[in-house]
Amino acid sequence: MTVHIYGAGGLGREVLATLLATQERVSCFIVDPGFAASDIRGVPVHAASLDAMRDPAARFVLAVGDGRTRQRAASSLGEGAIFATVLHPAATIGPWVSIGEGAMIIGPASITTEVAVGAHALINPGCTIAHDCVLGDFCNLGPSVSLAGRVRVQEGANLGVGVSVAPGVVIGAWATVGAGAVVIRDVEPGSTVVGVPARPIRRGNAGASAPPLLS
Repeated sequence: MTVHIYGAGGLGREVLATLLATQERVSCFIVDPGFAASDIRGVPVHAASLDAMRDPAARFVLAVGDGRTRQRAASSLGEGAIFATVLHPAATIGPWVSIGEGAMIIGPASITTEVAVGAHALINPGCTIAHDCVLGDFCNLGPSVSLAGRVRVQEGANLGVGVSVAPGVVIGAWATVGAGAVVIRDVEPGSTVVGVPARPIRRGNAGASAPPLLS
């Protein structure tokens, strides 16, 4: 099966590089109608809706940084869609690790053991994930995030560059953790925390509406 990449920004190009490194065949990018390029590194760019690009012979990767947009895109494609899991060859994956469909590990990262990575989760280069962690669907780990053992990152949570999380901490659904933060206590769903140690600056709504789809 070929792969369709939804999104052609920086993350889309990182996904392309990772897929090519693993000898996957990428057939096209799917983008906004206003996108200027006709191809990226020789891969055609199609300005079309996800519905128009639905293809039973293809797998999809939702290469969009915003977790809510990935969530909506997955819903738009429907139950019959097949998603490719993107795993960089330089990533170190230990035993008893499960990785959900459509998850993206796009560079060197280390996952030790007894870890569950949810569907369409994004793990950037340099991340370290220790034993017994659970990453929810559609969550984002920025570059060089470090999770100690037994951390739970719930659905859609977004951890910025260089975040460190202490053992056993729970990052609530759709919460945001600012770059460089050190998290030593649980983070409420939908909230934003920053600093060392991390403290809340906003109490959000984990069920807030998503931004529009790309197309």
